[in-house]
Amino acid sequence: MHGTFALQRVAWSSDRAYPCVNRSDHDGGKANGHERVIDARTDDQAGMLLTTTKTAVPLTSPDWDGARERMLIEVQRLFSAAPLLLAALLMTLAAWWLGGWLSRRAAVQRVARRNPFLKDLLASSIKGGVALLGLTAGLQLLNATAVIGAVLGTAGVVGIALGFAFKDIVENYIAGVLLSLRQPFRQHDHVRIAEHEGLVMAMTARATVLMTLDGNNLRVPNAIVFKSVILNYTQNPSRRFEFDLSLAGEGAAEARLAELRDCVAGVDGVLADPPVETFVQAYADGKQAVRVRAWIDQRGDDIEAVRGRAIAVASRWEQGRHEPPMAAARKTGAASASNSAAAEQARQHLVRAGSAASQSRDLLDATAPTE
Repeated sequence: MHGTFALQRVAWSSDRAYPCVNRSDHDGGKANGHERVIDARTDDQAGMLLTTTKTAVPLTSPDWDGARERMLIEVQRLFSAAPLLLAALLMTLAAWWLGGWLSRRAAVQRVARRNPFLKDLLASSIKGGVALLGLTAGLQLLNATAVIGAVLGTAGVVGIALGFAFKDIVENYIAGVLLSLRQPFRQHDHVRIAEHEGLVMAMTARATVLMTLDGNNLRVPNAIVFKSVILNYTQNPSRRFEFDLSLAGEGAAEARLAELRDCVAGVDGVLADPPVETFVQAYADGKQAVRVRAWIDQRGDDIEAVRGRAIAVASRWEQGRHEPPMAAARKTGAASASNSAAAEQARQHLVRAGSAASQSRDLLDATAPTE
């Protein structure tokens, strides 16, 4: 009976919903010897079924009370954590102050007297390191250690990206730090760096500034200076120069070479020790090709000026020999020596003026030992 009632209710509902279905298919016949009966309850239930399928479900209103309650809970949690936040902030500020205090201590100042650039680098490292320790302790107090890992990971990725983007700048900066520690030359030294030659004016964090021999300013990147062969003409005071001279073949060879050595030794600026040397390079067409070598003290004399005076004296002696060799040397050397001294003073003045006009900090230290 229950099964028959359920089947008939569905059939009647379908008939009401779809009029095209023949009602007689559902009215006739018997099931288990009983007639199918549709009472008022079945009709009401069918109507309710049709009405339910045609009615839209209304939207629910926002839960403002729940949102307000959650916001109040978060505010209460924030106020309850305020003492910890304040303690973490005070801990970070105290670490920052302690780092600044340590960076101004006597040990750092001793480094500053030797190298002001390294002093700034060391002071910044100490201050930043202590401040980072304080920040880490504050985050641990707040139980926010996950933030430390995220920050360090982000800093590592950013550091790698910046390292590739500013490779040349970082390379020159690190080379400047290493050169300031090594001090391969001093200010006003005459050096040759790779194919560049001149007098050292200053060394900054990025480049080494030279004044070329013709008076121009030349900036050589510190990375090139660090990786190149450096020839320092000033570090060893004594410097040798040489020139070639062609002599006629008449007369005793040894006597004439001794006379030539005496002539060159009398030139102003030529050192007596080591002595002047002469060598016969070749003999052809009745003439001797002689090479002359002599030494100067470049702390007080310019090598090109002394070499020019020696060539002039030797050429005059070779052409005439009307005067004694020493007298000819003194006569020629006196005028050229005054010109050389004036030129050297002018050049040193330019170097000092250029060094004073430089706006960057000079990393060269006159009191620090050179390598």
